[in-house]
Amino acid sequence: MAPVLKKYKAAAVNAEPGWFNLEESVRRTIHWINEAGEAGCKFIAFPELWIPGYPYWAWKVTYQESLPLLKAYRENSLASDSDEMRQIRAAARTNKIFVSLGYSELDLASLYTTQVLISPTGEVINHRRKIRATHVERLVFGDGTGDTTESVVQTEIGRVGHLNCWENMNPFMKSYAASLGEQVHVAAWPLYPGKETLKYPDPFTNVAEANCDLVTPEYAIETGTFTLAPWQTITAEGIKLNTPAGRDLEDPNIYNGHGRIFGPDGQNLVPHPDKEFQGLLYVDIDLDECHLSKSLADFGGHYMRPDLIRLLVDTNRKDLVVREDRENGGVAYTKTIDRVGLTVPLDEE
Repeated sequence: MAPVLKKYKAAAVNAEPGWFNLEESVRRTIHWINEAGEAGCKFIAFPELWIPGYPYWAWKVTYQESLPLLKAYRENSLASDSDEMRQIRAAARTNKIFVSLGYSELDLASLYTTQVLISPTGEVINHRRKIRATHVERLVFGDGTGDTTESVVQTEIGRVGHLNCWENMNPFMKSYAASLGEQVHVAAWPLYPGKETLKYPDPFTNVAEANCDLVTPEYAIETGTFTLAPWQTITAEGIKLNTPAGRDLEDPNIYNGHGRIFGPDGQNLVPHPDKEFQGLLYVDIDLDECHLSKSLADFGGHYMRPDLIRLLVDTNRKDLVVREDRENGGVAYTKTIDRVGLTVPLDEE
């Protein structure tokens, strides 16, 4: 399907989530969707784990300190088949806007770092999970399955994709997206400390500047995509909510001002936000601009040698319990997106 709309306005969220509060998180999500819709946007991108905020405390606390934070975090994570998700889908439909949403997905008793792409009709057209949580995140989140790997979807505003955090650094994930002809990409980032906090032996890779000003534009360059980098911010009140009793409170400004948007050639398209900025970063997208970069180096087409180098991707789900399909033979599978209820249509308006 060729894109119907080649030129349109898009927005990336650079704002504070509703820490440990599902109701407030949903309210803020709908607020920004409404604001983008009122501004004439056709697409809005949210950060990684926007609901109920990135668990950055996991990098800073002991096991005992983590338990009450983890309990509250789980209790305020978002189930995909829930009234809260339906409210968000309805907001997308009301504003006739595509929404890339990052959230902590509660599925049975496990959490996943999940993204969905919601269409202007409120339909969920992509449901993906981060393939591997990073370092201490593995104490909070499980891994994605084969059928939650694909990141790029053909839409009326182009081939739109999204990845979480260091997936945007992963050469295999980038190769897969490039092979699908991605044109607009969401590099969704969490809360990240700035370079002023860096202490050896922690690598420079693990501070905000490496990711907003190196990893993100590199993704744009390698794939020839408009790359939106929505980013979480935090206030002094947010710091308090994320800090165990007895611990010193950090300066929130070390985490802020990192939202970015880059063009298909890696050029920065928006001014860097101030530390105090809470809002949307806007960009005018022209899909035909992607041709300029891709005509020189399309790693999903003419600038690749599949006879020499190929990537094997397994998009099948692996279930804990496998059931025999006696009618059709073999094994019966249920797609994750169906099992978690995201293919259930919204009620009529």
